[in-house]
Amino acid sequence: METIIKQQQNLCFRAVTIADLDSIVKLYQEQQSTLDATLTKQFGLPFYVAEFNNKIVGYSYATLINSENYSLKTNIDTTFSNHPINENLMRESEQFFENEWQNGEYKNLSISITHLINWLNNSNF
Repeated sequence: METIIKQQQNLCFRAVTIADLDSIVKLYQEQQSTLDATLTKQFGLPFYVAEFNNKIVGYSYATLINSENYSLKTNIDTTFSNHPINENLMRESEQFFENEWQNGEYKNLSISITHLINWLNNSNF
């Protein structure tokens, strides 16, 4: 998959890579106020990140509401809560998600979330 990069000053949005997962998990745990290593389906499927000066400061992810509906969400580092990162990340993520999941088959999204959670919970992250 081709990585798309858009920059605004020192801010960049791009697709998630495997190398990003450690930072994403840590940001998720900080936002959840837990250091519990076990992830659940609420972690979702991360697919886009926001970087500021080459540091991940936010990410977007998809979760399933039910078998036919999904929700796009973001987790942003609290240091950047007054910065428009959230709105820009959501806009970029909506477009990316529509392109990647254009067939509307969210069964595959559920399977993808389950596989990712299982892999992360059983790896040495």
